[in-house]
Amino acid sequence: MASKQTIAIVGAGPGGLCLGALLQKQGIPYTIYELRDAPSDSIMSTPSGMLDLHDDAGLAAIRACGLWDQFSALTNDCSQDTLIMDDQGTLHHKDSGSGRNRPEVARNSLTHLLLAANNPEALKWNHKLRRAARSSTGQFTLDFGDNGTFTHDLVVGADGAWSKVRPLVTHVEPQHGGMYYTTLHIPNASEQYPHLARLVGQGTSFLLGGKNGLVTHRGVGGSICLHVSASSSNKDNFAQLEDNTDPAVVRDALLHDPKLFQAWSPAIQELIKTALDNELTPRDPRALNMRRMYMLPVGHTWENTPGVTLIGDAAHLMMPWAGEGVNLAMRDALELSKAIVSAWNEPDSRDAGPLSTAEYEKEMFARARASAEETWSNSKILFADNGAKAMADLMASYGPSHE
Repeated sequence: MASKQTIAIVGAGPGGLCLGALLQKQGIPYTIYELRDAPSDSIMSTPSGMLDLHDDAGLAAIRACGLWDQFSALTNDCSQDTLIMDDQGTLHHKDSGSGRNRPEVARNSLTHLLLAANNPEALKWNHKLRRAARSSTGQFTLDFGDNGTFTHDLVVGADGAWSKVRPLVTHVEPQHGGMYYTTLHIPNASEQYPHLARLVGQGTSFLLGGKNGLVTHRGVGGSICLHVSASSSNKDNFAQLEDNTDPAVVRDALLHDPKLFQAWSPAIQELIKTALDNELTPRDPRALNMRRMYMLPVGHTWENTPGVTLIGDAAHLMMPWAGEGVNLAMRDALELSKAIVSAWNEPDSRDAGPLSTAEYEKEMFARARASAEETWSNSKILFADNGAKAMADLMASYGPSHE
């Protein structure tokens, strides 16, 4: 790979930022294009979802970036404890996480950490990719509308579920996974709502029943992040909750629809209502909606196209029921960086062709398939009629729980 060839990373999520940090560490120039504005420093104090990083994936990438000490300091908000309860609040499983190395980190904190490890001049914010195409020279042209058009020798699509880079290698698009969700937050729950903090514990809790579920994480400042999920293969069941402009519609449905959480225990209903109240303050009356969860087909692959590849959700979008999404993205970044570094260090040649990512993709396809199969299997367990018992049985099959 000629050292004058240029590298574009489209997307500044954990995968794209991790790849950039790994290339920065090796002195390899790159450009990251991101559709959002640059995050402010306040991102660190804003509640966000938690991510558990695995030793052979996310944690391996953190170590390779040389960020282990900084990362470790960010893992104190959410313990590795796990609680599994049914819709009446009956405890089916309690696990302290002893002996398991899967620390939780806030998504915003991870983003901030990886962002700081990138060259600020390499980041192009507020660049929304309109179209990607192969140019007449064999390079790839990225059209950012009013922000201009840029040509690169290697393009890495790290641009998520609806990737604009993906059509360069495949025309397969994400499909509905039969689930709907919304995410709510309760800031400073430890002090303001200690009884709710005790209900969900210091780590992660699963409250499951009737093919629906709540998953909570503790977060920055004693907050609670509440992921509300409901299963339905019939899109008409949630038509009124998608992209609506009246928050009262979602509130009424979550708390009073018998197909959702009407019959759940008063304590759990209070958890939902409190989260809704905190999301809908007079200063920030945002509309809430139940959004569809999407996934790419399990085992999806494509024919290798030299000079372009995908990482993360752009490559293997799946639902979150195995905790593999960010881990796969960061493992992708780690393995792809090795291929880039190897090619970059070959003797320079102006005639060098585009980097072949075939070997990286072959291994990535195998990893993604295994994780997607586990995720799909877990979704059938968690969102069964008696999901709490089914998940508790699954956890018990892994070994003794830590009461």
